[in-house]
Amino acid sequence: MNKEHAVKKSPPLTSGASADAVAQLISLLEERMQHFIDVEGVDNNLTGRDRLRLISAGVRNNGFIDKTFDIAHDNPEFLPPHFDMAAFTENVRKFEELRQLMLVLQQFQQIATNAFMQQADVCYREALRVYGSLREQARGRVPGAEPLFEALMTFFRRRRRAGAEPTEHELELDFKRLIHGKADGKIEIVNESPKTVEGVHKVVDNVHKNRAVIKESVDAEVDE
Repeated sequence: MNKEHAVKKSPPLTSGASADAVAQLISLLEERMQHFIDVEGVDNNLTGRDRLRLISAGVRNNGFIDKTFDIAHDNPEFLPPHFDMAAFTENVRKFEELRQLMLVLQQFQQIATNAFMQQADVCYREALRVYGSLREQARGRVPGAEPLFEALMTFFRRRRRAGAEPTEHELELDFKRLIHGKADGKIEIVNESPKTVEGVHKVVDNVHKNRAVIKESVDAEVDE
């Protein structure tokens, strides 16, 4: 192969170069978006009510516009009085360009979303490694590790609905924390078998943040 005609391959992007390329692309898109707003006179502050006043162009309306344009173009003698066919032609041309722009942007958005999800997966897995390491160090009572682990553990705790009874899984976790001295508080379970009055089942879990969560469930009245 002639060296003069050899194709030079670009070096692979490093993580730093990739980040710079994304930052430059964002800056370019913002610049072009503002240019588009200025040139097209687009109102970028349309409210939901404003959008409802506009006639959209889905498949049905789009087909209506295309068919009407073809008929008007081929049958000018039937046009309304003083109808500007040249303006109609320009508006349809611009409409088609904007529709194509939307399709390209949708494809671009899908690609950007895929890249974002892949990057999020990488970052989350790395964060899990840090979390796992802090968990092991906290269990090993490494000085300073426990508060850092607790700061991350809050993201894995599900917020309980106000007045909701704790689940069995939550009770088991709280019980283990109390047994191993990893939490303060108490768990109290009171159960009264149904007699001639309504039975009462009460669970008090006062482990999380020292807030007692109490729920009473009343069974139907039965006789012994």
